[in-house]
Amino acid sequence: MEPSDRDLMARLAAGDRDALDPLMDRHHRRLYRIALGYLRDPDLALDVVQETFVKAFQNASRWDSRAEVAPWLVRIAVNQSIDQYRRVRRRRSAEEPLADGDHHTTLAAEDAPPDRRVLGREIGERIQAALVGLPDRQRAVFVLRHCEDMTLEEIAQSLQMNLGTVKSALHRAVRSLRERLEGVGA
Repeated sequence: MEPSDRDLMARLAAGDRDALDPLMDRHHRRLYRIALGYLRDPDLALDVVQETFVKAFQNASRWDSRAEVAPWLVRIAVNQSIDQYRRVRRRRSAEEPLADGDHHTTLAAEDAPPDRRVLGREIGERIQAALVGLPDRQRAVFVLRHCEDMTLEEIAQSLQMNLGTVKSALHRAVRSLRERLEGVGA
């Protein structure tokens, strides 16, 4: 019989590094999807998953053995995603873009007509900008609900928020996204 998540966490808290691998095997895909939904960058999402498990190992002794492991890991992943997003945003604000003509551009999906490629890229950019423009917690709630299909109760538990606060954040996020994306694809 395989050890439960709680058993693995107890072993981690006792310093048993071998307990980390099975915990990672069980949860890394979900944490990756959450981070990817939040950051929209596969490499950054992988970094977040790695940081999440490092934090889980470092803080295993502080984990409440009465709590579920999965929501605790999700909370760490969301917090790491927020931190990563802020680091990238600070780094990008310090960088200067290349001047026109100093770099090559390539078109994706060469088989699509040029007008469809442009429209698809514009829509994707507008959606990305709208999602990134949400406050951190609203974006986290939206991603967990719509990318991970988590229930509102699961989100509240994972983010340690009241259910009413989760509902409110989701409502605000959806309203804001609708306003920002009005007319997209029309």
